[in-house]
Amino acid sequence: MYKVFKVICFSVLLVLMSGCGHDTLQDAVQAKWKSPVFVKNIDQENQLVIYLDQTQYVFGVYEKKNGKYFYDNSQSSGWSASTKDGIPFFVSAEYKKNIGNFIWGAVYTDIPIEKIFIEYENGLTQETVAVNNTFMLEMPSTFNSTEPIMFMGELYDVTAYDKKGNEIVSWRN
Repeated sequence: MYKVFKVICFSVLLVLMSGCGHDTLQDAVQAKWKSPVFVKNIDQENQLVIYLDQTQYVFGVYEKKNGKYFYDNSQSSGWSASTKDGIPFFVSAEYKKNIGNFIWGAVYTDIPIEKIFIEYENGLTQETVAVNNTFMLEMPSTFNSTEPIMFMGELYDVTAYDKKGNEIVSWRN
């Protein structure tokens, strides 16, 4: 009887220590939604994720502890894009608490996007690889003192290219 009690106590302690996390990030994010969501892009270094909730892309922060994934919506923001002409493309710039300033977005097309080129008003540029037609990257440190509400004003042009280097769509501020 004592051995059974020890096993039960150990099992309960193990569950409590694991914090009831999830084995995959997809499961951790899905646990917050009733409708199906699909993880599209993961930044493991900064523990950021972009996922698709129906037609809305959501940019959020996750945590991985002891091999388990945890997600809450407190730092999430979601956007959709539409247009009468051309390919819908949205871009957003925002601050993620204790992580930094990020630019992210998505291109609504079946054409595979290979890379994203970003040009800022001050002439700085960045380039990143697109993942599932989405992108996210930390803004240059030049903008560390910029108020979050002013981030979008720092962007000049964001262009999406296919793997042949053809411009697919451009967003201009």
